[in-house]
Amino acid sequence: MAISNLGLVIKKTRQELLKEKRSLSILIAVLLFAILSIAVGFTRYADTQKTVQQYREETRKNWEKRPDKHPHRMAHYGYMVFRNAHPLQIFDGGIDDFLGNVIFLEAHKQNTANLSEAGSSGTLVRFGTFSSAFILQTIVPLILIFLGFGLVAREREDATLKLLHVQGLSARTIIWGKVLGLWQFSLLFVLPLIPIVFVAALLLDVASWSDVLLRLVLLFPAYMVFYFFISTLTVIISARSRSAATALVGLIGCWLFMVLFLPKGIQFLAQHTYPTPSRIAFETKVEEEVLKVGDSHNPDDPHFKHLKDSLLSHYKVKTTQELPINYSGVVMKEGERISSKIYADHLKALEDQYHHQQQLTTISGFVNPVVAIKNLSMLASGTDYFAYDRFKQQAETYRYELAQHMNELQIQHIANVKGDKPAVVNKSYWKQFPEFRYQFVQLDESIKSQWLPLLATAFWLLLSVGLIETSSKKLKLI
Repeated sequence: MAISNLGLVIKKTRQELLKEKRSLSILIAVLLFAILSIAVGFTRYADTQKTVQQYREETRKNWEKRPDKHPHRMAHYGYMVFRNAHPLQIFDGGIDDFLGNVIFLEAHKQNTANLSEAGSSGTLVRFGTFSSAFILQTIVPLILIFLGFGLVAREREDATLKLLHVQGLSARTIIWGKVLGLWQFSLLFVLPLIPIVFVAALLLDVASWSDVLLRLVLLFPAYMVFYFFISTLTVIISARSRSAATALVGLIGCWLFMVLFLPKGIQFLAQHTYPTPSRIAFETKVEEEVLKVGDSHNPDDPHFKHLKDSLLSHYKVKTTQELPINYSGVVMKEGERISSKIYADHLKALEDQYHHQQQLTTISGFVNPVVAIKNLSMLASGTDYFAYDRFKQQAETYRYELAQHMNELQIQHIANVKGDKPAVVNKSYWKQFPEFRYQFVQLDESIKSQWLPLLATAFWLLLSVGLIETSSKKLKLI
């Protein structure tokens, strides 16, 4: 394949696409919509951050303003923690809109996250949010199909394909040239967005420039590979179709299969293969097991009776009133340890089911390139389930430490016998417990636990090259 001939085919294909007023109009319109989506995302993110910061400060202020109180009451008074979305959410909202961003923390109970965007939106949000990622993943491939379905089939119909071959162009050169020409045109939908997303993310001032840049270095090459496959698919189906009309019908069928049918089918299969209990069923099962192991509110419970006997023996006293520490605080601390461990065990089983569902969806990225780019785009943008799971883990760690800190205050500062000491502690202790600060998940940590989307993207790149080489041997000139 002569490099000069290949360059001529690429240049001719690219120029033909750029010369058409229709193509330029579509390109400009898509870029404007993508930029508009970034602007909308930027405004919404900034407003959300302002609101979150306001409520975070209010939560902390209310916590520190609580009067002298019994520590266990403060543990049940609870604390609100908030999740900050990664700034690249302005490009790809991922599953952030469908998951809660606020968790109420309290003793003896692990609550789920609430206040998701989807929860307060209409049913249309299920079809995808208005974002640049949605446009690049679903709309642009359809545009490339409409612009490229006739690149080979129409030239065969016009008898120019045979003429190109007679002039010395091999079938391999023609196929590669058409694919690369269409692919280069497709990059015009992506490349202008890179500096815009980068600057917008930095203006939000919630993540370092190096973190944002590193994520973009992963993000946009992934879209380039995705468009290379779409360009390959478009040209190959055009080359194998008897007419341009047949090629268009086949390509639209492929688009519907990749964008609509297969993702929904995989989602349905994952949910039925690895079912999960409802929230009520999950919490009921946890509560039942906690009562079996040890009920801290039941004075006759065998586990806590053994605990009491051990304390009495250790301090060589006969009654809990004679203990130098607060017995109720010890019971609450042990009860918190038991309930947290049981909840963590059940949660791990539940998370395993979600993990299996996610794995099935991720593996389907080797069957569907749209799923592969969606998974990798969410990973790079910090809007995938892994990032959300880290928020829940950080919140639970904070909740457990808070509850146990309050129990320790009760043990050390509350008397067993009424009247010996006041049944409250000084409010200065509330300020001593640090404020919750959510930490973004690191990109390398996400990649280590979710390397399949990267592998799937590489698979589609290699498959594209293989398809081009195979199809060029079977190209019919007439």
